[in-house]
Amino acid sequence: MNHIGQRIRELRRKNDLTQEKMADYLGVTYQSVSKWECGTTYPDLAMIVPIARLLHVTADELLGMDAPENDERKAYFDGEYVEFWKKDDHEADYRIAQQAVTEYPDDLRYRHWLGTLEYYICFSRPTHEEFIAMADSSISHNLMVWENSDDMDLRKLALWDIICAYKYSGRTEEAKKYARLYPETYPGQSDPMEICLEGEELLRHLQEKVAEVLDLLCGQFGKMWTFCDPADPRVRACVNAEKHIIETVITDSNYLRFNTYLEGIHEKLADIALVDGDHNTAVRELETAMQYARSAYTARSSGKQFYTCPILDHCDYNYTASRQFTSDEVYLKERLQENKRYDPLRDRDDFKALFQ
Repeated sequence: MNHIGQRIRELRRKNDLTQEKMADYLGVTYQSVSKWECGTTYPDLAMIVPIARLLHVTADELLGMDAPENDERKAYFDGEYVEFWKKDDHEADYRIAQQAVTEYPDDLRYRHWLGTLEYYICFSRPTHEEFIAMADSSISHNLMVWENSDDMDLRKLALWDIICAYKYSGRTEEAKKYARLYPETYPGQSDPMEICLEGEELLRHLQEKVAEVLDLLCGQFGKMWTFCDPADPRVRACVNAEKHIIETVITDSNYLRFNTYLEGIHEKLADIALVDGDHNTAVRELETAMQYARSAYTARSSGKQFYTCPILDHCDYNYTASRQFTSDEVYLKERLQENKRYDPLRDRDDFKALFQ
C-alpha cells in the first residue's frame, strides 16, 4: 500500500501539478497531499478514483493493477452536461455537477458546469451570507477554468460567469477588472463591460461603441468605392450612403475623426462629376474635400477634443502621433497634381486656386 504515495508524487510531477494545485482540484488541503506522498496517511477509498482521474491514470494503475476500466460513469456525466443550461431544475442538476467534479476533478467542463449552476442558484439562497458563499464558490470554480483550460470558448464562458457573479454580488470593481480581460467583442456580440457600468459611465461606453461601429462602417464603404470605377452606380450609392450616415449621426458638423472620411467622399464625388462631364460640380467637390482635409489636420493636431453631437457627446478624439505627420491637405494637392483624371480641370482658375 505504501507505493500509492510514491505513485501520486510521480504522477503529480508528470502532470506538472504542485501539491497546492492538486489539493485545489481535489478539494483537500495541500498538507493532505503531502502526507499521502510521504506515506504518513493514505487517501480515503472514496478519493482513489478522483485522484486517478486527475492524474490521468486508471484506479487500477494507481493501485498497481493493469485491468482496464470501462468508464460508463463518464458517459453518463457527459450526457447530463450537454445543454445543461436548458434544464429547469437547477438544484437537481447542481447535485449531479457536484458529483461529476468530485469523480472527475480534472475535467474543466464539469468545473464550469458546477460554477455556472452555482451562479444560477445563488439568487435563491435564503440569506445574504449564503448568497455570497455560493457566488464565491462559483467564482472559484470558474477561475480554475479560466486559468487552466486550453479551450478559449470554455474560458470565455467561465470568465463571463466570474464577471456576473462579482457584479451581482455587489463587487463591481472586481467585475470590471475581469471584464477588461475578456477577449475583444465585435458589433452585435454581448459585451461584459456593459454589465458592470451604470449611468454616465455606461453611456460613454455605449457611445464609444457607436463611434467604433461608425468608423468600421465608413472603412468598409470606403473599400467598396475607393478602387472602383466612378461610373459604376454601386460606387455612387456607397459614397452617398456613407456621407448621409456620417451627417445623420454627427449633426453639428464637429466631425473630428470623420473629417478624413468626408475628405475622401467629396474627392470621390468630384471623380463622379468628371465622369458625368460636370466640371463645375467636380471643382466644388474638390474645394469641399480641401476644407475637410484642413479640418482633419486641425483635429489631429489639437490634442484631446470631444464630439458635441447628442449621439457622441461623451466621446473624445485624441490623435497622438509618434512623429510629425504631413497634413491631409498636402497629400490631397499631390493627388490632384499627379492624377491624369484631373487634366480637364487644369486650365480653370478655380482649380488652380486649390493650390494657393
